[in-house]
Amino acid sequence: MSKPLSPFATPALIKEGFNLLWHPDIRWLVILPVLINIALFSAVTWTAGLWLSDWLDWLISLVPEWLQWLVWIIWLLFALLALVIYGFTFTLIANFLGSPFYGIIVERVIAIERGDRARSHASTVALLATAWRSFRREIQIIGYMLPRTLGVTLVTLVVSFMPIINIVAPLIAGSWAAWSLAIQYFDYPADNDQIMFAEVKERAREQRLLSLSFGLSALVAAAIPLINLLLLPASVIGGSLLWCREYADVQNDNGAAERCAS
Repeated sequence: MSKPLSPFATPALIKEGFNLLWHPDIRWLVILPVLINIALFSAVTWTAGLWLSDWLDWLISLVPEWLQWLVWIIWLLFALLALVIYGFTFTLIANFLGSPFYGIIVERVIAIERGDRARSHASTVALLATAWRSFRREIQIIGYMLPRTLGVTLVTLVVSFMPIINIVAPLIAGSWAAWSLAIQYFDYPADNDQIMFAEVKERAREQRLLSLSFGLSALVAAAIPLINLLLLPASVIGGSLLWCREYADVQNDNGAAERCAS
């Protein structure tokens, strides 16, 4: 059995995913998600640019006179919080719109990782079935994430107005965003193996630190303007590789459970 992956190694998986974007069986599938990301990036960035500056100015105007010396720290905290929200929102919407394509990409990636050439060249009908299944599964994930995200957002906003304590606001938002992205990216390959979403969450909890580390890497990648257009599908592939190598049990020819090859 191979040595467990270090949480510090998860950024390398996104890099590996980026390299796989150019694989002959995958690269043509990436074009439409990237075009969707370009349109979405333009819309989200333009919207954020309209209100972010005014929002920060309004929040800083609420700071009492005797705390003015802390303005730069408060500005930094809220800017960091805004960056987390931006990256998470961009990723959540992009994954929803791109889920049919990501489902197909992940099926190809897992087939390549497991050496299954037949599945890596599936028929058009099979690809369409995968796309539809991935879209339905994404709706289920959003049903899980949306109410919890609203709750975390409310808590974060309340904490943000508490002096001293507000330093943990970006940590609260970032932790939830990292966890959400991790289970979302794990769910693509898990759905490919017909594993229920509840089981995906349970396996992610069993290696919580590794899961959060990958989710944080994906969040950072999503928050980098322009580069995130390609890093988003790279994170999808990276999450599939991580799931395959560290979380999934596949059956070999003798019926015994084993990990994917690394």
